[in-house]
Amino acid sequence: MATKIESTAIIEPGAIIGQDCYIGHYAVIRPGAIIGDRSHVRAHCFIAADAVIGKDTQIMQFSNICRGCVVGDEVFVGMGCMTTNTRKIAYRRSYEDIAEAPIIMRAVRLGARVTILPGVTIGENVVVGAGSLVHKDLASGYIFIGNPVRLLKKVPEEELL
Repeated sequence: MATKIESTAIIEPGAIIGQDCYIGHYAVIRPGAIIGDRSHVRAHCFIAADAVIGKDTQIMQFSNICRGCVVGDEVFVGMGCMTTNTRKIAYRRSYEDIAEAPIIMRAVRLGARVTILPGVTIGENVVVGAGSLVHKDLASGYIFIGNPVRLLKKVPEEELL
């Protein structure tokens, strides 16, 4: 399969799209963003400048990957997920722009509408339930749920990637 980019997608100059990818309708991919081989960015997604999406990763509809965010290989990002990279709301104010983009490690699965706060690292093979607010680092191999997120249990051995 060759890379397919829908006609309404916006790929800005300087973005890098890997082989065998799919970029959906109305997706926006900003300069410096990198999309790994065989990854899908579905309709209405926003991939900010300098974000890195690994190989074999799925970013579902209406999701926002912030500037500088790193998303590992084999990650599933559910519909409407949001990553954030600053703790200051700068509307009509000036401040030093210090980005603290999240890091999402390999084989993470995020349910719909998960929000990830700045500077958070999510370990490998983590599952985060729908609607969760991730405000702290999450250890590899566990399932987390809630707002704010809390530990539920270990990921079953047969579900590890």
